[in-house]
Amino acid sequence: MTDRKDFNFSTEVRVRLSETDAFGIVFHANFFIYFDVARVDYLRNLDALRFISPENARNNALVGATADFRSPARFDDILVVHARIAEIGSSSFTFDFMATNKAENRLVATGRTTLVVLDEKTWKPIPVPEEFRGLIRKFEAGSLTERKTP
Repeated sequence: MTDRKDFNFSTEVRVRLSETDAFGIVFHANFFIYFDVARVDYLRNLDALRFISPENARNNALVGATADFRSPARFDDILVVHARIAEIGSSSFTFDFMATNKAENRLVATGRTTLVVLDEKTWKPIPVPEEFRGLIRKFEAGSLTERKTP
């Protein structure tokens, strides 16, 4: 997951002073905010936010999140956050992320989040919409792992 060629999408975030800790580096939990920015930008880029919106009686819940930290990021650094959907299951999808320091071309962090598609009224898992699945399949061009259970 640390090869930029594995990612077809990226977005940039600038580290704000409030996101750093007493040592002057990005506080670890803020990487999940950066990953979330990349996730939403990725979906917006594909015009796919509509598939997870309450207006369509769908929502999604984060059910898993991991991050590995490789090197520090500091105030005013520009991070390039690469994002991709790596896996789609029957009612879930998993994003992989890679954050790099733009100026130094240095790996800063990697991460993964898994989301479950939910019915807005019942909050029960529902199938990933086929149209969404098709958009991701086309955009990720063969690097997507699909897992469907009957």
